[in-house]
Amino acid sequence: MPSEPDHPEASREPIAFFCRAKPQGADALQICKVSGRIFIGYPLVRNGESYDPKALRKCLVDPTCPDEEWAREMEEQKNTRSFNRNRNFIKLVTPGSIVVIPRPERGAVFIGRIVSQFEIVDSPHWAGAYLKLREEQRVYLEDKTHQHIADVAQGWRVDGYKRVDLSRLPGWLRHSMFGRSTFGKFKDHPLGQDTATAHDMLARVLNGQSIIRAFWSLELDEIKRRLVDSLTASAFEHLVVSLLQLENPHEIWQQTGGPGDGGIDGLGSKGNGEAVGIMQAKLYAWSSPEPGELGHTDHKIKRYAAVLVPENPTPPTDGTTLLDLAWIADAVRRHWRALPQARSMRVGEG
Repeated sequence: MPSEPDHPEASREPIAFFCRAKPQGADALQICKVSGRIFIGYPLVRNGESYDPKALRKCLVDPTCPDEEWAREMEEQKNTRSFNRNRNFIKLVTPGSIVVIPRPERGAVFIGRIVSQFEIVDSPHWAGAYLKLREEQRVYLEDKTHQHIADVAQGWRVDGYKRVDLSRLPGWLRHSMFGRSTFGKFKDHPLGQDTATAHDMLARVLNGQSIIRAFWSLELDEIKRRLVDSLTASAFEHLVVSLLQLENPHEIWQQTGGPGDGGIDGLGSKGNGEAVGIMQAKLYAWSSPEPGELGHTDHKIKRYAAVLVPENPTPPTDGTTLLDLAWIADAVRRHWRALPQARSMRVGEG
């Protein structure tokens, strides 16, 4: 029998989470939609058992099993981190939780509500369709060795999926989906605003409500909220470079972020090419860069550290100028007429 969760079921609130639904290189969105389910990967075959796609509850370890059973099954495993991560995450997902499958290449996400406890499906009826889908996507490998059917056998039932334009989600939700993790829980609003939990926001989207504010505003608090709601890491870098250009019209500021950039996201220079400033932007950072993080530069070169969240990060101690949310919001308000990003956030007089 499954072990009791760490807390009684009634005491755990539903969560909001994302899942890429791309097991072993295949896009399984269609199978999720057809089966009305969301799946979690890394199935664990029992010690001493052979993989059998028609008897999965017998040959797979249920991640909700008692601790003693789990410990025994872990003894001979190599990739215990992924299996344990699955087990710990499954405990968080309760009926009423909301799952998001991101498909940025389609400009959309697919959102559904969990309506069951975690389960392993014996011999899923969609197994053949899934293998065919993998073959069509040219990522088919032999199932006996790679256990493809097990990848789409453990998870939760969903009450259907709703396609939602990616642009309808605020940036603080989109940011969570664009890392390397295959699944994860959404964090709540980074400014801690009332009723702005990820679950509340996604529930409103599922109900057809708009959570993107389209009215024009020059109120500082509203500008701060829109900055946090709309910006991703790359967009933040470009915004700060634009603001530094507007603040320093006689300098030339360029965005430089990318692999091997040494932590520098913006570079300022004179017309003759002489460097006058460098900038590092961090969308979420509880403190500004420590001394030396921005390199040992000539004292003539100005150094900027831009941090969007939290609102009041620990200031630098090495002469670096901090560009925090208050400074950025004020600069956006002052330069809104010349700032394309202000128009997209509807900052201004319309």
